[in-house]
Amino acid sequence: MQPPDPRWTRGVDLFNREEYFEAHEVVEDLWNETTGSEKGIAREFLKGFIQAAVALEHHRRGNPRGFESVMGTATVYLRRADPAAGGLDVTALLADLEEFRDRVGRGEGPPFPRARWRTK
Repeated sequence: MQPPDPRWTRGVDLFNREEYFEAHEVVEDLWNETTGSEKGIAREFLKGFIQAAVALEHHRRGNPRGFESVMGTATVYLRRADPAAGGLDVTALLADLEEFRDRVGRGEGPPFPRARWRTK
């Protein structure tokens, strides 16, 4: 098994540090080079992760329409992903994103979602 692309691990780290714009930029570089499932990560999963970062950046910048629209797209792509895509616990990430979306809908804010590495 090959080690993950350093851009992927960097992007996840940036996401977890709530540096969403930067996470999007780093992972988008990887996404642009991925045509299917090479590099160990499916292209659609990467797109969902990127979209989640973009949605959270929209929220941070006070753009509720952008947040809602892009978050909807992100969750569609992530629901299609393997539950262990990219070495992450995709089910937990989706739950965090949906909980955050619900909190925002109620006028609440952080804590922001986290991307957790799968342990098994």
